[in-house]
Amino acid sequence: MQKKKELTDPAPERDFRIPRSRNTSPTRSPTPTPPASAKEIKSPKKHQRRKSVSANSPDSPWSVVPCSVGNIGLHNAVNSIADKLGSRTWVGTLSVSTEDLSEKNLHSIKEELTDKYNCHPVFLSDAEMDGHYNKFCKQVLWPMFHYILPEYPQSLGYEDEAWQHCLSVTRKFADAVVEVYTPGDIIWVNDYHLMLLPAMLRERIPEAKIGFFLHIPFPSSEIFRCLHVRRQILEGVLGADLVGFQTYSFARHFLENCSRILSYESSPKGIQVDDRFISVGIFPIGIDAKALNEKRNNPDVTDIAISLREKYGDKKLVIGRDKLDYVKGVRQKMLAFEKFLNIYPDWRGKVSLLQVSLPTAEHNELQGQVSDIASRINSKYGSLSYQPVIYLYQDIDFSQYLALLTVADAFMITSLRDGMNLTSHEYVVCQEKKCSPLIISEFAGTYGSFGAAAIRVNPWDTRQLARAINESLSMSDEERAYRWKELHDHVITNSAQFWAESFLDELDKAHGERRSSVQIPHITPFVVKPAYQSSQKRAFFLDYDGTLAPYVRAHSNPATLDKIKSLLKILTSDPRNIVYIMSGRTTASLDQILGSIPNLGFSAENGCFIKHPQSTKWERLLSDNDFSWQGKVKEIFEYYTERTPGSYIESKEIALVWDFRLADNPSYGAWQAAECQNHIQDSLGTVYPIHVVSISKNLEVLPRSVSKKNAVQRALEANPDADFILAIGDDRTDEDMFETLENLQEAQPDKTIFTCTVGLKATQASYFANSVGAVFSFLSGLPE
Repeated sequence: MQKKKELTDPAPERDFRIPRSRNTSPTRSPTPTPPASAKEIKSPKKHQRRKSVSANSPDSPWSVVPCSVGNIGLHNAVNSIADKLGSRTWVGTLSVSTEDLSEKNLHSIKEELTDKYNCHPVFLSDAEMDGHYNKFCKQVLWPMFHYILPEYPQSLGYEDEAWQHCLSVTRKFADAVVEVYTPGDIIWVNDYHLMLLPAMLRERIPEAKIGFFLHIPFPSSEIFRCLHVRRQILEGVLGADLVGFQTYSFARHFLENCSRILSYESSPKGIQVDDRFISVGIFPIGIDAKALNEKRNNPDVTDIAISLREKYGDKKLVIGRDKLDYVKGVRQKMLAFEKFLNIYPDWRGKVSLLQVSLPTAEHNELQGQVSDIASRINSKYGSLSYQPVIYLYQDIDFSQYLALLTVADAFMITSLRDGMNLTSHEYVVCQEKKCSPLIISEFAGTYGSFGAAAIRVNPWDTRQLARAINESLSMSDEERAYRWKELHDHVITNSAQFWAESFLDELDKAHGERRSSVQIPHITPFVVKPAYQSSQKRAFFLDYDGTLAPYVRAHSNPATLDKIKSLLKILTSDPRNIVYIMSGRTTASLDQILGSIPNLGFSAENGCFIKHPQSTKWERLLSDNDFSWQGKVKEIFEYYTERTPGSYIESKEIALVWDFRLADNPSYGAWQAAECQNHIQDSLGTVYPIHVVSISKNLEVLPRSVSKKNAVQRALEANPDADFILAIGDDRTDEDMFETLENLQEAQPDKTIFTCTVGLKATQASYFANSVGAVFSFLSGLPE
């Protein structure tokens, strides 16, 4: 019995009925990847399993040969930076059944894959593979992520058994990763089959560096929230340090779902989850153009390309190559070509569509539909000497595939929904001499990267598609060359190497810079006081609500306020001290409660205004005078206030706040806040330069250019000789302030800078305090 090793050969063997090379056969030998040295990647990876292979006995002989399934783009990308990595261990399943094999054979297989191929196999039963892959992944996740809702009773994926198999398979992957993991390794989880894995690994290896990348689209919340295990899927992904997506819209949908379904605080940079911050990034995958060019220059490819041109003569060839599933738009492509021949009769007899449709493992109802359309076109417009559509429902040899890309006069990608579609990149590389145009769907992730250099189409609009075919075939040589150069520059720049390096670099950064406050030391006078006493000039930046004082709607406890005032008077009485209160409160509120304290500076509305010590004048730090967004935001806030008893709106001079701290039902208030945040971001965030900040049970809408770091920078410009700086805050608005000061510490090591957060959270700060009381005790101990 033969065993096939996944990820041995990035290019599967292919065979079919277009011309072959006249000299050699298309078979290729496996190319095992040797380990390098530097860092190690443990990369859990999915695959598509073949049907069970029966053996004569559980101890039948076996061998390792190339495998044609798996994420070839990922394999190529990691191999392309092999010289910059350490040993690589691929963790994945085998592509044939191992259920009936003996323990002796399983051990031998595992040993050979580990020793010779840097692969660590996860052995699954046929029932586990069927339940996890065929039912849950392929009938639930994959359709939904491509905007296709499940249809009863066809969907089997909602069976509890399939979900249980999904959990079981993911646990086995977690066991496998833990088995080979050593401290310092990078764990890179790939694609939707393993979305639960990051959280399982985080639970078992809390300090691990974990990245997750989704190769397919991530749907909007209106689609994703229909999934019955939506929370579990999101929480599984959020076990990673970094979550990567192909496009901005996929990342935005993920953030929106985390806010809407889990009620987590989100920002364009990521998700705040309790004491962790999960970074979210955009990393469009590319190809290894150098490796592809080596294959393209193979004599086989040249021979096949010559044969194709001899066969079709001076006829134009529009090429398409897609899996025949319901999101690749093959049916729409056929209908568009039929429309093209109908409205542009001059092209009849002069152009043919050569469509290669790759079979899929799933039952496919499209095959009959597409074949019928092809037959109809050929019957209507064909003749003895002209076949408008050459339709091939089979896979092809890789050399034949490259030859098709080389001879194409146009290439059509009509995806109804797609992740990236690297075929478009390969086509551009193969068109170095002809510079033929690329027609691409606006729903393919690649289009967002290629932009206007490609011909954009809506695959549902057959007339627009027909016009695009005509445009591509009628385009001048100058325009073709210009467009191709733009596309080629992008493909070369955004390569597979760049993708892999960018993701791993960002993962290093995400894992290192966002520390949990339980991982950093408490701030105490013992730590800070020596630097405090030896300094010549000190700058204090102290948040107010949640740091110096508990969160309250009004100061109901005069004694607490008197204690705060007394502490601030002690600090400001020292001529070496410059103290600023960094608050989200309005200028009027700060003047009212703390304005009587001499030599005290303020920043109001989270950086919108500043008043320096010994000054009576407030300065506005915002240059933008367009506040037309305020009325729109207030309308949305009013809508949610009416439907959330106990909530209220606070209108500041610039910012607007919706506070649900006193909501009658706290959980309902949190759910409404998530809905409100997404409402504002979706309807106004792309129109106005504003952002929504979630702060301690309220939503605050501010101009994007506003942050506390602006006030800190302005204060330090006025006091450049400050050699001791202390900043304390408790919420997300303080993180920009911490980041600015941490960067300043690196740039000016002669200064002594302390940044401190309050409470348990992921933070940029270097120290933390447990509570408001701890902050008060610490500050009181400094002047003593």
